[in-house]
Amino acid sequence: MCKTTPLPPNGAAIASKPLPAPSMAARYGCAAMMVATFAAWGNVVFVDEATAPGLGSPLHSYKVPLVLTVGYLISLPLLRSFTNNYLSKQVDIKLLLKETMIIYNGGQVLLNGWMVWKIIDAVLYHDHPFFGDVHTVTGASFAVWVHYMDKYLEFFDTFFMVLRGRMDQVSFLHLYHHVTIAWAWWYAMASWPGGDSYFGALLNSFIHVMMYSYYTLSLLKVSCPWKRHLTKCQLIQFTTVLFYTVSMSIYHIRNSELETKHYWCMGIQSFEMTSLFFLFMAFYSKAYKNKKAKGEKQR
Repeated sequence: MCKTTPLPPNGAAIASKPLPAPSMAARYGCAAMMVATFAAWGNVVFVDEATAPGLGSPLHSYKVPLVLTVGYLISLPLLRSFTNNYLSKQVDIKLLLKETMIIYNGGQVLLNGWMVWKIIDAVLYHDHPFFGDVHTVTGASFAVWVHYMDKYLEFFDTFFMVLRGRMDQVSFLHLYHHVTIAWAWWYAMASWPGGDSYFGALLNSFIHVMMYSYYTLSLLKVSCPWKRHLTKCQLIQFTTVLFYTVSMSIYHIRNSELETKHYWCMGIQSFEMTSLFFLFMAFYSKAYKNKKAKGEKQR
């Protein structure tokens, strides 16, 4: 005899209840906290250029990136547990964070756009050398300081992924990139804040304008024309920065006296760009193969 599953009294199938929509107060409360985070971060970072850490005053010690990067990694499983066991059962998180993420991504577009302008303005109009300099400090160097500190603000990229249940995006590449780039820029600020250090920050900021613009447009349901070119542009960025680093290494070794810290800085930059190139290339190749396989199945 077949065993049947009893139906509810009205004979209808049992369906899971949709999550309640967050109130407007909750949505804009989260957005307000994001604005407050930007304000607090900006209050620490946007100081007088002449006395900025690493430029006119001592940079903080290695303990700051150590605490922040370790804290970042520890916070992720805790945030995931809180999200899975409580928050995701109470409210539609994607809707709750919509305005917050628009503010965050839009804010990153403006911030990185400012860095691009600040560096280009210093190189074109305020005598910051384009190539072959170690010590010159201008507005471009202040932009490098802001760029470094933005690496900690960018931890929110991961926090939003975890909160929205997109753990598939929290890959080794993603975590490696966020942790190592913070350390690389801390060492750059500690050992070589002026001169040629601006170049990597310039290209990275430009790429981030494209990337965060895409995220913002996606949240607004607007098509982004450069979406499919983003990974290629990132690969070009890594290659260009590596070429610049190798070229200026050769130049400085032949034409100037460098300290040990400068050699370490060039080595870290070269390793970071090379490792990210191969990791992003692997990601790009995998994504292309999956897209091709999916297309063949649909035929």
